[in-house]
Amino acid sequence: MVSTITQFKPTEITIMIGNAFQGDISAMDNLIQVIYPDLKMIASGVRHKQINPSKTLNTTSLVNEAWLKLKNYGIKAESRKHFFCIVAKAMRQILIDSAKKKLNLKNQHIAVDIDDFQISTNDNANWLIKLDEVLNAINNSRPRVAQIFEMKYFLGLSDGDIANELSVTDRTVRRDWMIAKQTIEKII
Repeated sequence: MVSTITQFKPTEITIMIGNAFQGDISAMDNLIQVIYPDLKMIASGVRHKQINPSKTLNTTSLVNEAWLKLKNYGIKAESRKHFFCIVAKAMRQILIDSAKKKLNLKNQHIAVDIDDFQISTNDNANWLIKLDEVLNAINNSRPRVAQIFEMKYFLGLSDGDIANELSVTDRTVRRDWMIAKQTIEKII
């Protein structure tokens, strides 16, 4: 996942993120240039894991919408991986909003024909919304389990990277991953 950002030290990226979201325009411009390839990889992964990618926002549009969302709301990330987790959540939320909009329009019997902005089927849209609800519920009771699921599933981080970021053992990551998967499989 992290191809481009490895050419910079993690602290440099964190500093760039902090400066960019404190209003430094040049830092914002530099940051997007540095992390854009990584944002596209995250967006591609999020799209392919959640829905039929040919029937939703394309990867570039998803990155651009997520970037605008982050730019408008501001982000206080503790590390570069934390920042990328926030980005993945923003992308997931954009896709969920798209799914809700599609279902709402479908329920109103309004024809939906927005070329590259459509969830492929009601089943996929319902699954996406249900996944979000389950992750939110897991997060309320066991935030680390939800965080590990997001980092592994949406960002594609390895057990070792997640363990390092969260200051836990690889075994804890694997155990929490299994808890998250089993909970999601039971409910969905």
